[in-house]
Amino acid sequence: MLSFILALVLLAGCGNSAAPSASPSASPSASPSASASESAPAEESPSASGLEGKVVFWSMWSNTEPQAKVIEEAVAEFKANNPAVEVELKFNGRDINKLIKPALESGQQIDIFEQDPGAALANLKDHVLKLDDLLQQPSVGSEGKSVKDSLIPSLIEWVKTLSTEAGLEEGYYAIPQQPYAVLFFYNKALFEKAGITAAPTSWEEFLAACEALKQIGVDPITFDDAYRDLFIGGYFGSAMGSDWTDSLVKDKTGEMWKDQIVQQFANDMQLLREKGYLSKKIAGNKYPAGQQDLALGKAGMYLNGTWLPNEVAATAGPDFRWGSFQFPIVPNGNGQGGLEGLTFGAQGLLLNKNSKNVPAAFELVKYLVGKKAQQAMSDQALAIPATLDTEWPAPLAEAATAFGNAKVNMPWGNGIDNGGDFSTGTVIPVFMELATGKLSPDAYVDKMSAAAKKFYGG
Repeated sequence: MLSFILALVLLAGCGNSAAPSASPSASPSASPSASASESAPAEESPSASGLEGKVVFWSMWSNTEPQAKVIEEAVAEFKANNPAVEVELKFNGRDINKLIKPALESGQQIDIFEQDPGAALANLKDHVLKLDDLLQQPSVGSEGKSVKDSLIPSLIEWVKTLSTEAGLEEGYYAIPQQPYAVLFFYNKALFEKAGITAAPTSWEEFLAACEALKQIGVDPITFDDAYRDLFIGGYFGSAMGSDWTDSLVKDKTGEMWKDQIVQQFANDMQLLREKGYLSKKIAGNKYPAGQQDLALGKAGMYLNGTWLPNEVAATAGPDFRWGSFQFPIVPNGNGQGGLEGLTFGAQGLLLNKNSKNVPAAFELVKYLVGKKAQQAMSDQALAIPATLDTEWPAPLAEAATAFGNAKVNMPWGNGIDNGGDFSTGTVIPVFMELATGKLSPDAYVDKMSAAAKKFYGG
């Protein structure tokens, strides 16, 4: 009798499940459905979503980081709505960069993984799944929008450009999340004290802001050894665009270093130094010395990535008022840079093309880049949300303007690092000689021209 009663209870419970659906985004029904129980046998309908099996997700975050907590919350919500799907979540930290390729090549089950999408498509192109059709599914949390349409357009289109660069068929192989951009970060309280009413957009306004900060006893600009490349790259990228900057550091003749814009850059660097706009510490600043000076109110502006407020939160304190702006427009350029060019990117969620459970895996991805999870990334991890119409963290609110301006994605350093050993061994060290007054502008131009010719001449 007891066995008979238990059997009836089990059958009644299974009767609540809907039949498998071609659209796995449906939520489980909260009440029994007679038609659902009649339309499919219980054993064929383990949950209302119709999804089942196992999904393995390798994350790039460590389990102690705030991003991990947000991911765990998204996974929990997914499992509540898809109870027949088992999720194995592994937080690898940054070690994922060296672990993921051998794991995929050995055939280990990994359905979803996180990585920089550019690096992933270049190194793992035999393992990534094209997502174009899947991206048309309804998003989670952005009503009436597909997954693709719920994301920041500049980000999702940037990911598409990476496919052809990697030698893949054009399309979407990663879903961007945790976006970042390179911007000037500044202390709003110091700007107000100096009488600066708006963030500078032109080089002339930038110089005026520097003078105002100097007058209140603050170093206007600082940087350290980890990010020196961003300043020289930012200047050339703003004036001439990243393609030109890439050509400059790869010019075998040395003649491009005699261009008038290089001379203008050298003159402007001398002006910044002579006016006292550059911190006197830049010659010896070791990371993170520069950003700590900004957080402590000793410097007014620092060129860095949007992860900066989170990195120095303990030093800056909760009352620090962050502002940000793009590298100002440098005059006399070729029109290929300006505010439409921006160094930005994102981490990416990718699917293994050999996954045996793509429907469930992509449904989990939809929760990870859903509006609720992305708002949590903003609130808990001070990260930029990848979804549209989502509130940005207060320290990064002004960065939204830069993403709105962006039409062209610039590489890191706007291409100044693309010369490999020439960039690291010559371009950046000689730039520091100029910035610290060891070279005059004319001597800088001559030295760089000769150095390029010598380096590429073998």
